[in-house]
Amino acid sequence: MGSSFCRHGTMNEPTIPKIKKAVAEGFEVSIQEIDSRIKRHPIALARQCVYYYTRKLLGMKYDDMEEKFDRDHSNLIYACHQIRDRRIYDWETKAMLEGLESEFPWLKGEEVEA
Repeated sequence: MGSSFCRHGTMNEPTIPKIKKAVAEGFEVSIQEIDSRIKRHPIALARQCVYYYTRKLLGMKYDDMEEKFDRDHSNLIYACHQIRDRRIYDWETKAMLEGLESEFPWLKGEEVEA
């Protein structure tokens, strides 16, 4: 896998489509499933991870995310808090996120203030 740094040493900017693609590959689900309203476990968890990484890496406000994802902001807040908390308290989720970030190192990126 190539470096996440371009020629000038700056990190490639994460985008929502890049985040969706990485999470979809990591969870072995389609982007269409992530965009759907399906609530089955691997798909719903992947969707929550997309929201979490979008908030973490892009620093988007929940109101802006609501527009981008066509979801109520309370669902987005819940999803982001779920992943954040599960990363701390649930070893399976922590291992899964670390595996995803190992495969796509740019997902580790610096948190951006929202």
